[in-house]
Order: sequence, then structure tokens, then C-alpha cells
Amino acid sequence: MNNSNPFLLTDDQIASFIIDGYIIVEPELPDGYNQEIIDKLRAMPENPGEHIVESLPALNDLLSNPTIVGTLTSLLGHNYKRDQGGHIHMNPPGTRGQPWHQDERFGRGHQDRDVDDIRQLMFMYYPQDVEPDMGPTVLLPGSHRRTASPESMVTLVNLRGQKFSIVKAGSVLLTHFDIWHAATGNKSDRVRYMIKFPFSRTGENAEPSWDHRSSNIASVRQRLDGEHPSLLSRNEYETDHTLRVRTWNNIAGSAVMQLKSGEHLGGPWPESGGATTASRRRRDMPQLG
Repeated sequence: MNNSNPFLLTDDQIASFIIDGYIIVEPELPDGYNQEIIDKLRAMPENPGEHIVESLPALNDLLSNPTIVGTLTSLLGHNYKRDQGGHIHMNPPGTRGQPWHQDERFGRGHQDRDVDDIRQLMFMYYPQDVEPDMGPTVLLPGSHRRTASPESMVTLVNLRGQKFSIVKAGSVLLTHFDIWHAATGNKSDRVRYMIKFPFSRTGENAEPSWDHRSSNIASVRQRLDGEHPSLLSRNEYETDHTLRVRTWNNIAGSAVMQLKSGEHLGGPWPESGGATTASRRRRDMPQLG
């Protein structure tokens, strides 16, 4: 399939989202738009809760932006919807950071996660530049396929491979709903605003809803089998690449791949770590006696 919409994601971008669990989108917005949003946020007498768009109708221009629509369509299908809920995060100077967490799913238990599908996304819009000292959102790539209880996550601090949303004004961070994330402490003298919405899939794809080219299947499969976020230990590779392929198959409709593949087993010998490397080094050592 070759969708003609220039704002749809490519196969490579879909693969990146499946692997990492997030994408940063920079839509073209009218001059002064972000400042208008900030001025209206500052003028609000109180947080409107989930009635954000009703209190701030200018957000409709963002939600209908072709780049935003194309990205949401690519990830959730043509009939995606904005769910009830949402929140305005206003982090003033001195705000402390949050513990790592996965967002609640309308009262469902923390074990009920979409480890092999993309059914719900979190949409985070930043109307101002977010500098490193302003309390950027931190997230852990690949963690949307990991389920952890809230009690175990509160003890975690810095995690290997974590990424900070240091972004330009107008940027939107779109994440898999189950990704591990947290707000960090605002050490600046500026308020950091972020507006957050959940979006959901409403039906299954009969074919890819993004700009899919069948000629890309081999290279996409190589990425799904071969790339691994740094948080993974070597004994998790098999489970992880299988979940990735299942995720692709669950959203790709007719463009499914075979589930089993040996591609992830190829490549250069590792230089350090693991029983295989240790055994190979013993094998290669000259024998004494």
C-alpha cells in the first residue's frame, strides 16, 4: 500500500515507535500560537481538569493540524478518537520530580497492559521551549513492554537509557500509553506547561494506516529483530523481538510478517559479556600441557 497523505508516518518511523514507544512531532503552527496558549493558561483562574478544550478552544487548531492528524492516524488507524480525560500540567519553579510510573488505564489493574499492540497513546504538548533545568519529562525507551507494580517503581531513580523531552515550543511527545515516565524537578525560574490527552484506536486495520511500502518489510524486520534499548538484558532479547513483531502484525492488517525469524541471532560476535563470549575466549586460548 502507498498512502498519498504526505503527513503519514513511514515504515521506518512505525518501527521506531514499536521499538522505543514514543515519537516527537514538531507540527507547523501559526506565528504566536504557542504564546497565545501560554497567555491563556496564565489567565485561567483554575485548572479545568479534563475540560481542557472547552476552556481553551484554540487547542482545536493543534489537534486538527495535518502533521498531528497524520501521526495519530498512522499509529491508531483512521477512526482514532480522543478519550475523556486529559490534564494541564503546570510545573512552577521548585516543583519536585515524580517517581517513575505507568499511567492508570481507567481503573484497570497495572498488569493489564498492551505489550504487543498499540491501542492507546498519550499526547503531550509543550507550548514553550523545555530546557534541561525546567523539569522535562523523562521516559524509558522500550519500557512499554515491561509491566511493573507502582510499589516497585517508586524506588527507582536514574535508569540506563532514559531520555529527556528537551524540546522546542510547539512540540508534541506521543507515547505508547504504557511507557515508563516521570516529570523531573523544575530547577529553573520559569514555569513549565504541558497539556496531556489520551487517544485510542477504535477498530482494527485491514491494511496499514501509514505510508507502507512492501519493499521495506525486510529492513523493518531487521530492525525489529536486531535493535535493543539499553535497558534490556541479553536473556530478554527473544521475548522482546517477538513482542515487537506481534505489535507490527496487530496494527498492520494485511502486511503481516512471519512471527518466527532467526535474523536477531546474526551479526558480529560480541566483544564482552555473556556466557557465549566467555566460552569462545576459552576455546580460542592456547591449551597448556
